[in-house]
Amino acid sequence: MPTERFYTITYDIPDDGRRVKVANTLKSFGERVQLSVFECWLNPAQLEQLKKLLQKKLEPSEDGVRIYPVGGTVEVLGVGRIADNPDYLIL
Repeated sequence: MPTERFYTITYDIPDDGRRVKVANTLKSFGERVQLSVFECWLNPAQLEQLKKLLQKKLEPSEDGVRIYPVGGTVEVLGVGRIADNPDYLIL
């Protein structure tokens, strides 16, 4: 089984409808930690699947999604916690 990696995924989408669709897609893969920020534990196949699903929902000339692989230790200052590594993924 491929190794999972921790990702922070952010988006900036001006259209309400597209923004909701992107957020709902990301909820299936990880945990919302701020309004436009998700944390996800993904293996390579899941990452590719997520990218394909997101690309179908975006308007490339207006929308932006950033996927940051996180290496090392994640530190939270203030309110919040680091998303748990789930034993399963809901799609």
